[in-house]
Amino acid sequence: EPYGGALTGILGVNRDILGTGLGAKPIFNTDVFCFPHPQSEFVQGLASAGLIDAAELLAGVRQGVQDGGNKSGIPTVNGAVFFDDSYRAKPLVYCGTGGILPLKLADSGLDAVKKHTKNGDHIVMAGGLVGRDGVHGATFSSLALDDSVGSDVVQIGDPFTQKRLTDFVLAARDAGLITGITDNGAGGLSSSVGEMAGITGGATMEVSQVPLKYPGLADWQIVVSESQERMTISTDNVEALLAMANRFDVMAVAIGQFDDSGYFRVTREGKTVALLNLEFLHDGAPRLALQSKWTFRAEVEVGQPAFAIDNDKDLTPVFKKVLAHP
Repeated sequence: EPYGGALTGILGVNRDILGTGLGAKPIFNTDVFCFPHPQSEFVQGLASAGLIDAAELLAGVRQGVQDGGNKSGIPTVNGAVFFDDSYRAKPLVYCGTGGILPLKLADSGLDAVKKHTKNGDHIVMAGGLVGRDGVHGATFSSLALDDSVGSDVVQIGDPFTQKRLTDFVLAARDAGLITGITDNGAGGLSSSVGEMAGITGGATMEVSQVPLKYPGLADWQIVVSESQERMTISTDNVEALLAMANRFDVMAVAIGQFDDSGYFRVTREGKTVALLNLEFLHDGAPRLALQSKWTFRAEVEVGQPAFAIDNDKDLTPVFKKVLAHP
């Protein structure tokens, strides 16, 4: 889904910046698109084979990145397009964001570059609601797609919700209401809460408190869904944080507490439904033992440019050719 994929891509890297330190402000976007040239002989001669039209692919991705930035108030300041026939079936879309972050909070003098989550801090989920659309978000992005893949795994971003979320986070940071923050990664709350639990040594999360888009989600789906526009925040002043979220019209709810139990515990109405050892969760997978080989490549002598600048030459045809290129 070119438009939706690019939209969630740019909004996702915006949240990476927002989750840096105690909350950084995204100020610009950048991108690199790797596409098949719509007019190349290879593309023209290729049977459709269920592939999205090459020109439609390019237009959809470009529009998605533009809308994701413009509708959340972040300009796209530069980018690049690279054409090659090898990208016909699987294009590459690189989205990037830059932001700014104070070194210290003005009032408290706290180091704003680091996380300060403490044992006993409340876990707050803020932003969008959780749905089935984000389950298997990480694996879906790498799958070979066919007609058997359901539409419920395709996520469409909401830049307006993210703009309100960003404004709220930055105001809460400056008010000293955030002790730690991170975005909900490809594993949703399992990524964010599980990651921040590593700071204190444990966390307990109550799934019945997580706001859903619709009923019927299993507990494991609530925990791992990648549904967009969400940040996880730790705070030692939950009442003030939730009140500020209400003023910014941002959904925010307390869903548990950080502790030093050594476990990431998931409960429903107080009953444990999942208990994961943090050490195993973060370091349990065996590391891959990879082999690498260094091959020396001799320096290539750089010759003279293949063309010379002719100041008297009429560049109008060249200019038109550049403008006509996709």
